[in-house]
Amino acid sequence: MQPCYGTLSPMPAHSDPQFVQGRPTTPWSARPGSTTYPVTRSTVSDVMRQCSRSGCSESAAVTLTYQYSHAQVWLDVLAPERDPHAYDMCVRHAGRLTAPKGWQVRDRRQPAQPTLIAV
Repeated sequence: MQPCYGTLSPMPAHSDPQFVQGRPTTPWSARPGSTTYPVTRSTVSDVMRQCSRSGCSESAAVTLTYQYSHAQVWLDVLAPERDPHAYDMCVRHAGRLTAPKGWQVRDRRQPAQPTLIAV
């Protein structure tokens, strides 16, 4: 059986001013006669973030970052926006975190509380 190789044809030119290089310039809902619902845009902060651990569907509550050169891992309160260099984790996985031998884990979620001594 011979493989079938098709040829790619260029995008058709549209005479419609709502198209530029074959792509629509306005959302479908904004076009005259459209019956679709209005387009709503959400930001990253509007979306519930999940734990980065595979198989976990819990919501994220902690951000894990690390610095390999200093052999340190930091656990912080969930960052307001997702960072590609950090991991979002649920409370359960953050609590069970163990670092490699020789590494330090710094939990920075709770502020340091002064120790009060009764006199």
